[in-house]
Amino acid sequence: MAFDSESFSSGHTLIQRLEEYNPWWERGQEASLTGDYSSLQDIFYQIYDELHQHQRRLIPITGPDGAGKTALLEQLASAHIDPDFVEKFVRDADRREQAQEHLVSPSSVLYIPLRDDPVFQLQPEAQLRAAVDHFETHVLGHSQSSPHYILLDDLHTVERPNKRGNQDVGRWERLLTDLIAEHDDRRIVFTALSRGVVRERFEETDLAEVNEGIRGETRELYPMDFADFLKMRYRDIELAPAAERFDEGAIRKALLEAVEAGDANRFVAEVEAQNSDAIADPSTVRREIANYCTSGGMLTLRIAGDGVSIDEERFVDVLRGRDDVDLEAHQRELLDDFRDDLLHAATSLGGVKDALGLERFCGLAAHEHPTGDVRFDELTEVLDVDRRTLRDKYLSALSRLHLLSAAQEYDNQRPRKLRFYLRDPGITNAFCRNDLNDVLRREPGLDEALAKAVAFDHTVRLSSTLNHPHDPKRGVVKFWAGSKGAVDFVPKVRGTPIPILWSHNRALDELQMSQDTPDFDALQEFLESNAYESERDRVDEQMYSPVTDTFTEQRRAYVEQDGYGGELSDDEKAAFDAEPAFGIVLTNARSALDGGVTVNTDGSKPIIQVPLWTYLRLS
Repeated sequence: MAFDSESFSSGHTLIQRLEEYNPWWERGQEASLTGDYSSLQDIFYQIYDELHQHQRRLIPITGPDGAGKTALLEQLASAHIDPDFVEKFVRDADRREQAQEHLVSPSSVLYIPLRDDPVFQLQPEAQLRAAVDHFETHVLGHSQSSPHYILLDDLHTVERPNKRGNQDVGRWERLLTDLIAEHDDRRIVFTALSRGVVRERFEETDLAEVNEGIRGETRELYPMDFADFLKMRYRDIELAPAAERFDEGAIRKALLEAVEAGDANRFVAEVEAQNSDAIADPSTVRREIANYCTSGGMLTLRIAGDGVSIDEERFVDVLRGRDDVDLEAHQRELLDDFRDDLLHAATSLGGVKDALGLERFCGLAAHEHPTGDVRFDELTEVLDVDRRTLRDKYLSALSRLHLLSAAQEYDNQRPRKLRFYLRDPGITNAFCRNDLNDVLRREPGLDEALAKAVAFDHTVRLSSTLNHPHDPKRGVVKFWAGSKGAVDFVPKVRGTPIPILWSHNRALDELQMSQDTPDFDALQEFLESNAYESERDRVDEQMYSPVTDTFTEQRRAYVEQDGYGGELSDDEKAAFDAEPAFGIVLTNARSALDGGVTVNTDGSKPIIQVPLWTYLRLS
């Protein structure tokens, strides 16, 4: 048989698969996913609103493999073809009526998974162009003004260097620009790995005319967080009347206002009001933290895919190893896919020659699960890499994928120590074969290490949620070493630091009464010191990687706005912090079940106790 390259450049191979990937063309609403989910992640509603409330015609979704990007695209397809899906998942009556008006014929939705077959990545621009033309001519069959949706999964896989080594094959931004320009009512949602790469591609094209909001803004999909996990466990959290539901948005707004006004009472009052949640009481939510610290986001979705409903008690039996569903088998499969995805990501992001080193670093973090400082020299010696490789390759790639992130030392431009955390506890337990019994009692210190890593992860998420995409401190969480102890997490909100002390078993009143509390002393020391005056965050770097000149200028302009708490350095290379207004003690202590949020005003600035079960629902 003669070799025929035309079948690829013409898109013939991809076109043959389109009916398989788009079962709704033939089966209609029966191909919907309405029955597959008890609840959806919040990001689904955010993206749906952007498509219809904000009229965005091109939406990128970035995040690591295994976080649920494919499921999200499938849910978006169902939301536009199936009225039953809308009835089940759009809670507000007025918005449900609007969503019914946005329903289209099943033949108006095209989904293409570009990673499903590597031949789809050959001559990718020609193949995608041919597939869309086929869809428009033979499936859509509507006028140019008819609304339709193109969903492209793993678009980053089409990118690769050309013969000269330039990243010039699969330049998807040119194709998307053309596709959007051809139809006024065409909307495209695509998934990719790296927010930074998407931003760079957007900067090279003129997409501002088709998108409202910030140019190049993406939606980042992390592995499922605790708030979404809790909603899947307790459907009533979403179905209850608004007055009875925990309103995390109101608390986030109050926190932002409290930081900007320097008034802790705004935040405290809102937390107290929301802690009267009638659907999931603190003792229930505290128990669910242990479940989440066992399965995390990725493993939870895998167990759900095995026919175990997350909202049943059987799910907890699976985590304990009491069910006929093999938890270890799921963990092994998760770990195998995780390793494959790391190799794939290293290739896609570039710069990591020893891709297996990423896996070794994650394995080290899982088995050692350090909760304190680690010296750079010790870490580089164990990993057998130099410090630049550790920072600029390993930490850069893993941080951009939200898989493993490091906390640098606050107010220290030449730190010798760092802290690092695996972001999804299910990955940690998959490496070590831990189940819920191990988390609760078998492995000393494991529950605290997992809970602290989850707290760090959700602090990074909260920073990303509260801060503007152009803020150089967005997603930056550091630790501060005092004269005796350390403050575990220091995120910033509009340039103002919020020192957060992690206290696993002791509540704020216990810390106040105890004599030997070096870390609590460090929190008070931070609030009384001027460390913020010399704290710097570079505006031309993000997650250990340089950013484009365009993005650097956008960040400088943002820092120079009147409402921003911090300020730009004289050389315009870094942003300084503003003075902190208050501190937080984050605790999972059982004694805090009744106390909830409390405030210590003995020092120069207030210190607020926030229970972990409240804090994790804010991100």
